[in-house]
Amino acid sequence: MRNTPLCGVPGPVLGFSLAEVLVVLALLAVLLGLAVPAVNSLRARHELQALAEEVWQSLMLARSQALAQQTRVVLCPAASDGVCDPQGQWAQGWLVFVDRQQNGRRDAEEPVLQSRGALPVGVRLAGNSTVNLGVRYGADGLGQGLGGTLTVCKPGLSEQWKVVINMLGRPRLEKADAMDCR
Repeated sequence: MRNTPLCGVPGPVLGFSLAEVLVVLALLAVLLGLAVPAVNSLRARHELQALAEEVWQSLMLARSQALAQQTRVVLCPAASDGVCDPQGQWAQGWLVFVDRQQNGRRDAEEPVLQSRGALPVGVRLAGNSTVNLGVRYGADGLGQGLGGTLTVCKPGLSEQWKVVINMLGRPRLEKADAMDCR
């Protein structure tokens, strides 16, 4: 495009040369290449934190419903058929249900208060020996166990989240350095 002044004499050519455009595109490609891994890592860390917060919220729901309904409520790892996983594998998600039979397992007539589907690919949730099969709350809203820790991690990340449950059943979130995520 040419800039034509009023007197009719052609002016300088406005715009960028092909070389200038290619240099700018090359710089943008380098900067984008540097930014993408950092953004992916940030997204993965936020995904981990969000899942840990979901676990915490489900524990708070179980505790409050046990107190409100004056009955036993359980949070357990879900199996694919809508019952608790007897192996303590949390990959399929978890269930919060009213345990009317007081057996720690979800029977067909027991209502589900909340159901969380499968975990995102690569993310792991595991409980230590005291909570690997689930967390139980009595009618008084207190935990029925020794407390424990549910750990949310992803291989390759330098941090993990822990949902620590004290002896009374009160959960709290704790960020920690990733030790071993299997």
